[in-house]
Amino acid sequence: MSTFPSLSPSTRTYTPGTNASTEFAVLDGYESSVRHSNASVGHILRMTFTRMTASETFALVSHYALHGTFAPFDLSATTLTATNLVFPADYLWRYLSAPVIDQTCEITDATVELQLLPPYLICATIVTGKQIGRAHV
Repeated sequence: MSTFPSLSPSTRTYTPGTNASTEFAVLDGYESSVRHSNASVGHILRMTFTRMTASETFALVSHYALHGTFAPFDLSATTLTATNLVFPADYLWRYLSAPVIDQTCEITDATVELQLLPPYLICATIVTGKQIGRAHV
């Protein structure tokens, strides 16, 4: 499993997710809700990096080029330093969109939007029924 580059953002904006549910009207006029699972979805983390060096910019762009908006990854401890953010266990991040990089003269700033995904495990088994490995998808 890959980890987001060890970059310290200048700002972080976190939008917590919700549980997957459906609301519907019942016969007495009230609304009711049905929860579909224990997984919470829709967590968004927007980070801004200012005054990035060339190597930091390369690390961010390379990481996005490798993962795109498909392959999930974990956040590094450096990225979450000095925050009290707590995320659900075993969830992984993916890019919501491509990083936006602003460069003026020799100053490079970047904005990244990430989405937190619930864990989906694929367990490979052999004929004897023993688990031989797990991979996050």
